[in-house]
Order: sequence, then C-alpha cells, then structure tokens
Amino acid sequence: MGDLIRAALVLAASTLAGTTIVNGASGFDANDRVWFFDAQSPGGAVQSGADVAGGFKTAVVSYNVRTPGGSSVDVRLRARVGARWTRWYDMGSWSADLRGGRRHSVAGQRDADGDVDTDTLELNAPASAFEVGVQPRAGAGGDAPVLQMLAVATSLAPELHADADAPGGAIAELAVPERSQRIPSSPDAKGGGGDSWCSPASVSMVMAYWAQTTGHPQWDIDVASIADGVYDPVYDGCGNWPFNVAFASEHGLAGFVRQFPSLAAIELLVARGVPVIASIAVKPGELDGAPYKKTAGHLLVVRGFTAAGDVIVNDPYGEPGTVRRVYARPQFAHVWQAGSNGTVYIIAPPDMIKSLR
Repeated sequence: MGDLIRAALVLAASTLAGTTIVNGASGFDANDRVWFFDAQSPGGAVQSGADVAGGFKTAVVSYNVRTPGGSSVDVRLRARVGARWTRWYDMGSWSADLRGGRRHSVAGQRDADGDVDTDTLELNAPASAFEVGVQPRAGAGGDAPVLQMLAVATSLAPELHADADAPGGAIAELAVPERSQRIPSSPDAKGGGGDSWCSPASVSMVMAYWAQTTGHPQWDIDVASIADGVYDPVYDGCGNWPFNVAFASEHGLAGFVRQFPSLAAIELLVARGVPVIASIAVKPGELDGAPYKKTAGHLLVVRGFTAAGDVIVNDPYGEPGTVRRVYARPQFAHVWQAGSNGTVYIIAPPDMIKSLR
C-alpha cells in the first residue's frame, strides 16, 4: 500500500466527534469519532489519514462507492503506535458483483500489533494516528470504480461506556416498514440463509423507509436480494458492516459505520427522521421480550423511543407481524454497548448524511 499515488484522488477530510452530530447532547465521548474523506475527483488510488487526539484501539473503515462492470476497491489501514507505523492491514475488498472473487474480507492477519476481525482493526495498544488507503481495480471491460466517501470510525474500545438511565427527551417513532429475516424459503442460503440475515433485513427495512419517505421506489429491495449483495465469502456471512453500507451506496443512498457511547445520539437522529441500525449481543436474561434467549451478534433497527425512554425497534428475528418491539432502555443500552461498543450503521440519502456531519 505504500506505493499508492497520494495525489491521484484528492480527498477533503473532516472529523465528526459525538457532539457534532447531535448538537452538543450529553453522554458523548471524544474518543468515539468518525473521520470523513470526501472524493473531489473520480478514479485513481488514494491514501490519507488523521491524527487522533486521545488515541484509539479499534477502527472500522466504511465507504460509499460505485463499482460498475465488476470493478472493485481494495481497502487498507495502518496505525501509528508510539513512534512507528504498523504494517498495512487489509480491511477487505468490495465489489457489487460477487463473481470473480473481488468481494471479501481477509482473515489471518494477527501480529504483535493487533488483528482484523472481519471488518474491525483491533489493536493491542492505543494508536495516535491512522492512514487509510484505497486501491481501485477496473472490471474486465475497463469500467472503473468511483469512490464517493470514506469514513474511519475510531474508538478506545473495549472500555464500556455507561449510558445515562434518563431519556434525552427526543421522543419519536418512525414508520419503518417491518421485515423479518426468517424467510420461509430462501432462493439460496448464503451465510446460513434467512436465520442469519439480520443485517440485510435491517438494511432492507431502512432502505424501504427512505424509499417511501422520499419517493424513490428503487431503494425498496427485498431481504434475500440484499443478502446476496452483501455476502462475504471469507467471513461466510452477510453481517460485514462496511459491506452493508457499501451496498446501500451502490443504490444511491449514503452512509457510514461508527460507534456511539450513548443512546442520546440515536434519540436525536430518530428525532430528525433517521432510523439507526444497531449491533447488539445478548446473553440469557439480558433483553426481556426479545425473540431469542441469546445471540453472539445481531442487527436491528432503532425506530423510536417511548416517553419513558425505552427503545422501539424493528427486530428482524421476530416472525412476520411481531417485528416491532419495545426494549427496556437500560437493558438495550447494555447489550448494545457490551455487544459492539455502540456500533451503528447510519444510512440515509446523501444530502441527509452531509447534514449530519
């Protein structure tokens, strides 16, 4: 990655700490940030980065891109630990077309500095800076990918944030269509089939929400089609976080992955009309009313909050007709923070995403 042409694709960098997206709401941590790099011209390789005051131990790269004609992008990341840089870690290759082997994560990268868990760089010691690189690869017919945006979410995880018990006062519920991942008969069984399709089901619900609220019916895509479109053959699943965001961007939406240390951020996003996909993990007895006793990792859509501050979700593991559920705020905050360090996907029309930064 060191031989990337730094000037081939000019990027304008901006940083989003928790206080920016929610206009200064309480419960935010300067060590949970997302860094944006916006493409100013198409084509070419790119390398850029940022210093991270306070440091970070985990990082997730997400991207908005178009990959016509079997084209693809290879994404890599390295970190500065102390006075030296780590090696470049492969953060995955993305293509809208699964054929040709150009969409996959990269396993087996553990070294003395850290490891990549499918889509997340996990460092053994805090780093003070990162550099991110993207190598475009043309398709067989010469079509080139077009990178629109990179986002790098950094966090000092796995320290657990304590969410405030009191609601933030942003009471709302969005009309997010309800869809179950438990499809009776799947056209194929990628990544375990419908029983494992919580992430594509969540993306399908959010895309359908934006389709109906903005008058873009092409954004309403069924669960099985999205599962095909985000499947990671190395991970052998459909829950690769950046791949799900990339799929939405291929269809004209925009988005990014990040961590939040508090439900206050999600409350204010919902109040602005933005549903949020959240990643949780549940042990027995931790989430009353859930359609499962436990899960090592699960995605669902936060669509609202009650007057008491409890969390209204579309949980795709519910059978059709039972997808909408209400979870107690302290329980949900715990399974979200302990399960994924507060990881979310934010997917919305491009102009809305820009306004949130």
